[in-house]
Amino acid sequence: MKALLSVELRRILARRVVRIAALAGLLAILIAGGTLFARSHRLDPAARRALEQQVAADHQAAIAACVNGEFGIPVDEVPPGETLEQFCRDFVGVPEIPDPTFHLIAFQTIAVNLSGLFIVLFAVLGATLIGAEWHAGTITTELTWEPRRARLHLAKVLAAAAFALVGFVALQVLVGLAVTPAAVLRGVTRGMDASWLWSTAGVVARGAVVAALAAAAGASIAFIGRGTAVAVGVLFVYLAVLEPMFRGVKPWFQRWAVYDNAARFIMGQTAGFTQHGRTTVAAGVLIGMYVGVLAAASLAAFQRRDVT
Repeated sequence: MKALLSVELRRILARRVVRIAALAGLLAILIAGGTLFARSHRLDPAARRALEQQVAADHQAAIAACVNGEFGIPVDEVPPGETLEQFCRDFVGVPEIPDPTFHLIAFQTIAVNLSGLFIVLFAVLGATLIGAEWHAGTITTELTWEPRRARLHLAKVLAAAAFALVGFVALQVLVGLAVTPAAVLRGVTRGMDASWLWSTAGVVARGAVVAALAAAAGASIAFIGRGTAVAVGVLFVYLAVLEPMFRGVKPWFQRWAVYDNAARFIMGQTAGFTQHGRTTVAAGVLIGMYVGVLAAASLAAFQRRDVT
């Protein structure tokens, strides 16, 4: 089994689509890091005071414009017992002072936000790796070398999952390295204590697990549908159409939704959009069970279907 896994991993790394995706991802990360470096800069005390004064002046001007009727708010919309100025202050809101300084502790938020994109990428790659083999007919050829279908299926699914696990961590590390110069040279590194490092490592590790499960799911669906398009279509229809519809109609479905449980597991805390959440461990176990059932179904289909 070890030799079979090694062969499958080498075949994955030799695929053109994998190399193109890696180069595209590296280029995008470098561009994003360069853009952040160019836009980030520290403010000295005088510049910060001037910015705060400008924001306060703009805020007062907006309130005055609202009171003077420039916003077109009817007088009868003002709640009883509240003056027009008070209503306008609530309407305009509290001003936010823009901070052009990049704080390195924000990388954890970046890692969480990018996790979804990377997970989708590896799910599609997992489907592509298997779908291309069905299209090229190499599955049949491999069965002449390894006729035990269960072993071949397991090796391919595990190889896709292992590739996604390592690839996800590598991408997140590259993102971290790309944003570090902006914080060190033109930003702030304050707040990077042991607690932050441990929490960030947990976010990346849990995201890598979900990426591995997503790649295994994509590969399993491709085994059933014998093609990349089928697997990608199934994933898109369920995650982008059916699951949001179920969540909207039946809020209790959130406890069983893939998206909600994946977000809960990666973040390590209940997401703001989730009303019926689980614990972090329970969410991860549920996602793993979903993928396990899917992999078992794809194995059953692969063992019983004619591959010629």
